[in-house]
Amino acid sequence: MDGRRLYAERTRTGLYPVLLEYCEDFSGFNVGGNEPVDAAAYLRGQWKPGSWPSFPQWPGLAVPAATGLDPGACAAEVATGVVRENWARCLALVEVERGADSPATLHWPRTDDALTALLHSWQDRFGARVVAFMHGGLFLSAAIPPKDLHEAHVLAGEHYLACPDVFHNNFDDWENTYPQELMTQRRWYFWWD
Repeated sequence: MDGRRLYAERTRTGLYPVLLEYCEDFSGFNVGGNEPVDAAAYLRGQWKPGSWPSFPQWPGLAVPAATGLDPGACAAEVATGVVRENWARCLALVEVERGADSPATLHWPRTDDALTALLHSWQDRFGARVVAFMHGGLFLSAAIPPKDLHEAHVLAGEHYLACPDVFHNNFDDWENTYPQELMTQRRWYFWWD
């Protein structure tokens, strides 16, 4: 797969490249729009005391660094790794304006309005791109890191609220190590049981 070319041409073609575990699992197309959800309002509503131990109260949305990589090139690099590691078996070209809409457009069973809003928010703030999804997992690329380690802790809290299953095992280790990883990690992975 020539990921860089496909990502570069998506503006001209209107087709967003996304990798899938099994092509036959995604046969329907979403034709209607649901009620828009504000990512910050959703996360604030999900926040409970102790949601993320670093913050006793809702800290607001994480702030990205001022600069980062080219989002398309970063997505192509992550896609190459996903293919190389055999996570995805096929390529879909999805007719969407934003890659954040591709899971909902393909009726991915794990998507809902809140996740779509978070994907849009991460795309806007961190240059995040949907790269691949499978039955219970989602790969994103992240071209722009958090502004600093404090903001990485805030972003880790956002990830936890979006997908607590990732943090189920060894939560204490995750709270200490995951924010540090977000400072350099270009690939975000979420999975749901």
